[in-house]
Amino acid sequence: MTKLTIIQQNDTHGSLDLHDELFWNDNQPELRKTGGLPRIAKYIKDLRSQKGNVLFLDGGDLFHGSLPLVASKGDALVPALQKMELDGWVPGNWDFAYGKEQLSSLANALPFPALSCNVKEPDSNQSFLKPYMIKEMNGLKLGVIGLTYPYVDETMPESFSRGLSFSKGVEETLRCVEELKGNVDLIVLLSHMGLPLDVELATLVEGIDIILSGHSHDRIEKPITVNGALVVQAGSSASFLGKLEITMEGGKMANYQYELVEIDESFPVDEEMEGMIANILEPYRKERTTVAGRTESILHRMTLNEAPMDQLITDAYLHAFADCDLAFSHGWRYGTPVKPGEITEYDLHTIIPTNPGMFTLELSGEQLINALEKNLEMVFSRDPFKQKGGYILRSSGMFMAFKPYNPEGNRIQKLLVGGKEIDLNRKYKIAGGGKQLFKGAEAGKTYHGVHAIDVIKQFLNEKGTFKANREPKILSI
Repeated sequence: MTKLTIIQQNDTHGSLDLHDELFWNDNQPELRKTGGLPRIAKYIKDLRSQKGNVLFLDGGDLFHGSLPLVASKGDALVPALQKMELDGWVPGNWDFAYGKEQLSSLANALPFPALSCNVKEPDSNQSFLKPYMIKEMNGLKLGVIGLTYPYVDETMPESFSRGLSFSKGVEETLRCVEELKGNVDLIVLLSHMGLPLDVELATLVEGIDIILSGHSHDRIEKPITVNGALVVQAGSSASFLGKLEITMEGGKMANYQYELVEIDESFPVDEEMEGMIANILEPYRKERTTVAGRTESILHRMTLNEAPMDQLITDAYLHAFADCDLAFSHGWRYGTPVKPGEITEYDLHTIIPTNPGMFTLELSGEQLINALEKNLEMVFSRDPFKQKGGYILRSSGMFMAFKPYNPEGNRIQKLLVGGKEIDLNRKYKIAGGGKQLFKGAEAGKTYHGVHAIDVIKQFLNEKGTFKANREPKILSI
């Protein structure tokens, strides 16, 4: 009988230290302090001192999401990660943000391997990263396959995927399982595809024992069992760790216990890591102390149809471009909540770390409906492998009622712009930010030489304390 503990973190998005995290209590949001790398580092060190076999893996979106990471193209985090005692990681879609060469540089600087079987060099069709690794521990051999987000080239700005090709990874995963089968005691899939895709993949590929899922920010408290595989995911923002304790007998998993560990304030910190994080944050003291505005509402992204954090963004866009009919922002999942009170400049860089350039765009009513239907398909498609979006596009100036499980292209039941029924032939002027939003309409965008954070700061300065409108504007019916 052999014991193994697998620890999973995923989608940390630059949440380096203790921060507010959102929980639901009696159908209302509440904030509690959680997370940060100093507490995680101490937890892992203590666990390794207590247990013989510990495998610590990261599920991606590791190098993007807050000001120190974006400003340094991920480099600021490398010294801390070199001390984190990770055994391996898979890049997430945002880890490709700085381009192929920078991702290679970041991966090569780490003392643990970057894994992905579904990213290739297009000219040679060779794997860009190691498809899998074999980890030998006391009496155990573990095969860990990496699988990244398959639609970086379709849903992210073109610079993310330049020089790389991406696939769904089903055939590659099958091939890796075949190569590992018989040579290892357990096969672990470390994935950044999102929970629906990972569950679907488990039905298509025999022989996977454990899927450590990432990308969709799900807080899985009880493993999902699919085709003999255990599927788990550990939330986001370094607020949680997934802890899977396995007992092996006769070369097979005999039983397991799983816990979603909330890294709360009671967890002790690793003092060396605490100092390293303080050093990473020090150059941004000004942004962390400069107040950009105030909010009466909790700013968060923990709801699917619309969210207060994004309402601030799109209201600011529409305020800045008053001649526009409506404003949109991407349905991102990242971004730690901001409590009622002061909003700092650093908070704004966490709310919208890409700080995209602002554009205006004209679309006909018909084009607008088609774009919204396409977005709904990416969120609610019956085929998990067609679920390519984050949340529903965020908006101001629009009311939409939709049926999420209607057929593709037939979900929208009611669409009002400025309180009036949409006119399919009329041109509507839209305000938005960045190349990820309305990616297919890039040629029609007019960029205005101003960036999102400046627009939001101006909005807060001119309009005063922000309060989210709680009247639903996007309804699933």
